Amino acid sequence: MGMRQTNFLTTRQLARMWQVSEATIKRWADAGHLRSQKTLGGHRRFELAEVLKFQSARGLEAEHRAGATEAVTHTRQSERLEDFFRAVTSLHEAEASAVLLNAHLDGWPMLRILEEVIAPALHRVGDLWHVGEMSVADEHLSTRTATRAIETLRATLRVAQVEMPLAICCAVEDELHEIATLCVQTLLESEGWSVRNMGANTPFFALTDAVRKHRPRLICVSSTSNVSLARYSRDYAQLQDIAREFDAHIILGGEGFKDETIRQRFPADLHAENFSSLKEMLQQS
Repeated sequence: MGMRQTNFLTTRQLARMWQVSEATIKRWADAGHLRSQKTLGGHRRFELAEVLKFQSARGLEAEHRAGATEAVTHTRQSERLEDFFRAVTSLHEAEASAVLLNAHLDGWPMLRILEEVIAPALHRVGDLWHVGEMSVADEHLSTRTATRAIETLRATLRVAQVEMPLAICCAVEDELHEIATLCVQTLLESEGWSVRNMGANTPFFALTDAVRKHRPRLICVSSTSNVSLARYSRDYAQLQDIAREFDAHIILGGEGFKDETIRQRFPADLHAENFSSLKEMLQQS
């Protein structure tokens, strides 16, 4: 029976995080200091819980935090942003994952990782494409690299339990970017929610069907553009009706929902400006 990949890190990821060689990681594992498991292909995988115990015992985390001041903290945030941006634009998935995992293991809340590292890096990628300094192909590859890194980070979260509140998230019809919904999913899961992510290009009528079937407490929808939104207002009204029937809250986010005219046509319990506003609503609900 194959080993689940969730909650496991690779030799390379640990080496990147702790800034040691892969050979050092292997020596620790061979000596029994850092417990590992092996895949069917013979590759080592390290369970997150074991990584945390080893890190604490060896003082790796304490060494990283030693002498922390406000200036040092700000520098660390800037370095992580730059490291993540450089990794995703260089298409180095392992390095991008290591930046996020290092922040997570260093005690950064998921909200901070999203708002201080992931979001600004992705905005810079988008800006480079917008001004013609990055090709469409490179923008897609960079975004894909970031997506895989976020998925690796998300895999370290605990598995959802049956009693957890349910949320459904998606991107609107004609919206091909799904990284925002992945970020929302990651934040929600870190806050104890069970999430069903319908991904990109989801019509409101399909979302309405999903709400009727699964009865979530929260519905999160993202859009990066408002070009096509107006023609979907009738389907959105039906979504509102079913949301009210099941007492579900609707949260709309992204550039597509920032225009006041669009917001009037698409009323919601929250038009989220950022991930912080989403978390604030979660705490109030």
